[in-house]
Amino acid sequence: MKVSYILVWADTNSLNRIDPTNYETNTKVDNVLLRHTLELIEQILEMNPHEILIMDNEGNFPKHKNPLVKVIPSYQSYDLSKERPDWLDEITIEDYYEDIHMNHAKCLAMAYNHGIIESSGDYLILQHNDTLYIENFTEEQIELLEEENYEYITIDKKQVKFKELEKYEYFADCYWFLCRKDFYYKHNIWVDWIRGDNNHLATITCKDKGLKYLHLPGFYGTKETNKREFFKKYNYNTNEGRLHTFNDKPFLIHRKGGTGLHRILEEKR
Repeated sequence: MKVSYILVWADTNSLNRIDPTNYETNTKVDNVLLRHTLELIEQILEMNPHEILIMDNEGNFPKHKNPLVKVIPSYQSYDLSKERPDWLDEITIEDYYEDIHMNHAKCLAMAYNHGIIESSGDYLILQHNDTLYIENFTEEQIELLEEENYEYITIDKKQVKFKELEKYEYFADCYWFLCRKDFYYKHNIWVDWIRGDNNHLATITCKDKGLKYLHLPGFYGTKETNKREFFKKYNYNTNEGRLHTFNDKPFLIHRKGGTGLHRILEEKR
């Protein structure tokens, strides 16, 4: 069972460069983000990964001593006015694309998709840097994916922001997302450039085609679950982040501050 884990590295320099109105450089935040990322890498290394791909959007992620951890310069680390990397030609962007209107989500989407192209595992887990494992259920989750013929399993339910898309109820994101290696190629799902995300298209495509997918409990963007009651059931401290479960067991924490650096150190962006 070969599993490729894909993480994206970007610090506050990247965020400030893309969106200086909303993001400022912050060394303290960068240090905590790096610590979170390295802690997650050590957790994954204990889970017998095929590889861990660090898609480096800033070009400054430190080389790791373990050869399973592969640091790869990615989308935002290139000067696209001077060079166009070959892997970009494998990504299909069918809706409106204009590189000058960049934002953090679009750069993340491109880096995750770059990671998918570079990966060599049979299964992929895309996840944010601020996720923290409580227990390893990878084998059971892959078995469930195959037994139920799910296209993907994820922890996220991202609310629909556009009225014309209300029928989809919610979208996936890359907080923690499991699929087969060929998922994106088979369905031609790459960057949803209008919304600045790739996994919105994952949900849209699966729903339109009548394909099965699973969103695990624990995200409270809707009123379907009482957050306090949910936390109380699992004796969980709400200050640590959002709790997610698998087979009614605590599985993963989505901590404060990660790929998007939201609320890290209890500070605003």
